[in-house]
Amino acid sequence: MSQQLKVWDFAVRFFHWSQLLLIAGLWYTGEEGLMAQHQLLAYTLLALVVSRIVWGIIGSDTAKFSHFAASPAAAWHYLRRPYAVTGHNPASFYMIALLIVLVLVQLISGLATFDNSYLSDGPLVTVLPATWVEMASEVHKININILLAAILVHIVAALWHSVRVHNVLWLMLSGKAHHSTALKIKLKNSIWFFLLFALLLTVLYYWQGAALMALL
Repeated sequence: MSQQLKVWDFAVRFFHWSQLLLIAGLWYTGEEGLMAQHQLLAYTLLALVVSRIVWGIIGSDTAKFSHFAASPAAAWHYLRRPYAVTGHNPASFYMIALLIVLVLVQLISGLATFDNSYLSDGPLVTVLPATWVEMASEVHKININILLAAILVHIVAALWHSVRVHNVLWLMLSGKAHHSTALKIKLKNSIWFFLLFALLLTVLYYWQGAALMALL
């Protein structure tokens, strides 16, 4: 049997699939007007994304942004002639950075979004100038469409890549790659990621969670 080597830690894989589920939940609750659930999911996603950013600095080799950061020329060269890569490929760096920025814009603008109801307004609505709140509300409405479009591109690219080049979808589920495409990498214990995630969740839910839970 061919040897399998661990490429991605559990923290990275948990973030990837949990983020997808949370964004789907946020879209659904926003469309259905389930604002208490919407905000609870938003705080969960905020804690998750911030934890991933920190893990991208101090985490496992393949989790670090510095591991797969690439120049635009390298990304373009990869797109023209894709090949199997240990961890994220050069082009994915730009998609991941874009998705994280769009998610953060959506979450931060949501904190100051006005929705004609004190029950569903963002927690910063009452402390920010009206012009800021109006701008944040507009950004929140527009940015979600940009985010969903970027996610669609990401999904299509991942499916194409898995069929034609390298099964990255299975790799993101299992965390393991065939020995011919994997190099020896240093993986850190994911417990530190989850401890940070739990700490951020506790802070955010202490700030707003009790009031939102009462509305359920």
